[in-house]
Amino acid sequence: MIEKRDNNQGLHGIRVKKSSVEWLFIILLLLFSFINSMTLLISMIFILFLLKQKQVGAIKVINILTLRTIINPGIAIGMDSWQNLKWIILFCCALYLIISFKKLNMSDWLKVRSIILLVLVFGLYSVITAFIFSSLPIVAIFKLVSYIFIFLSVIIGVGITYKKFDWIGWMLKLYLLILLPSIIFIGLPLGYLRNGYSFQGITNQPNMLGIVLVLFVAIVLAYLEISKKKYSFHYLLLFIAITMVILSKSRTSLIGCIILILLFIVLLNLNKTLKISLVSLGSVGSIFVLLSSNIEGFLSSFFLKGQESGNILYSRLNQLDSLLMNFWDNPLFGKGFMVPVLPYKSYEFSSDYIIEAGNLFIAVLSFSGIFGFLIFLTYIFKIFWMGNKRLIYLPISTILISMGEMVFFSSNNIGIWLYMYLSLYLFYRETNFNVVDD
Repeated sequence: MIEKRDNNQGLHGIRVKKSSVEWLFIILLLLFSFINSMTLLISMIFILFLLKQKQVGAIKVINILTLRTIINPGIAIGMDSWQNLKWIILFCCALYLIISFKKLNMSDWLKVRSIILLVLVFGLYSVITAFIFSSLPIVAIFKLVSYIFIFLSVIIGVGITYKKFDWIGWMLKLYLLILLPSIIFIGLPLGYLRNGYSFQGITNQPNMLGIVLVLFVAIVLAYLEISKKKYSFHYLLLFIAITMVILSKSRTSLIGCIILILLFIVLLNLNKTLKISLVSLGSVGSIFVLLSSNIEGFLSSFFLKGQESGNILYSRLNQLDSLLMNFWDNPLFGKGFMVPVLPYKSYEFSSDYIIEAGNLFIAVLSFSGIFGFLIFLTYIFKIFWMGNKRLIYLPISTILISMGEMVFFSSNNIGIWLYMYLSLYLFYRETNFNVVDD
């Protein structure tokens, strides 16, 4: 007689979760991709095996590629050699998710229908104004299409899968692949590779680490809000994350973390508020003591980032001045989506035109003018209005980091994680929270 064996049961009766095997597969592929260009290519091909999970797999693939994109160049080969392949994978996954929209149930479709329509209206408006007013209309349209295509694909994909898959728990684990290894690099030069004094961990720059940790803090707070199981481990993770944010010297990220934690404290009941307040104050005090005996000197170093005392906001002011100048030059229609303003018009296509826009709302005013800004603001407001307020940390974190590091439209970068947060906030309901505890 042949005995049937449980697929989740290993040798000697040890049960191994299927998800644990998958995470091991993901970690090994990521590590393998670090070696050279060829191992990166092989890893990008093998990660596509996740597509066996259909829509869930497609969302996992684009999130894993996002993580791989921001890895510290001192420990891994960059994605530049296979950038076109990455775009192909992203667009194919996005296309698959979009054509799956019929799998949305009627209530979810009715919820997102108006948002999708507004996003498409924003896209059509921006295409028309790009052709008329932009210096680089082809580049502007490509960036616009990539944003809208991937943004809508994530919304549709999460809408199809959120009832059967715990995306909050999965995203939390994905961020742990950044947080936990970064601890090792606190005392190593590789952890400060970008400029020698700001901590970047295993990410490609300090500001990137900072904004990723804001997203991490937001999802931990969301988890603590909806899960019946609350472990001290999660509070320890918050402490580690905030410590790293301070070491990164990312002003936007530190302010974002403080706002999120204060919001969390406000939403707790009185007794818990008192306890968490004491823990928070003690934690922050401990960090300052550990980092510097001269608190004033530490704060000065943190906010100045090596600049003269009169130029604390110099890097941001230059960006904002440029955006405002473009806005006033054409306040109604803007100067083109995510492209620099040139003294001539060119229909060339190139990925070399990169614009540093320091603030989301001023950037949209500059790119699309007042009319485009109103359309954009309308669908963002609808998302905030229609979502689950218990997960308010998720959408707020996307706005907070975009106030200083405007990554919202970076669909080739961590913009995808912002779209995930807005989608989770939009769809998750009380009936889904028990999935988090399983």
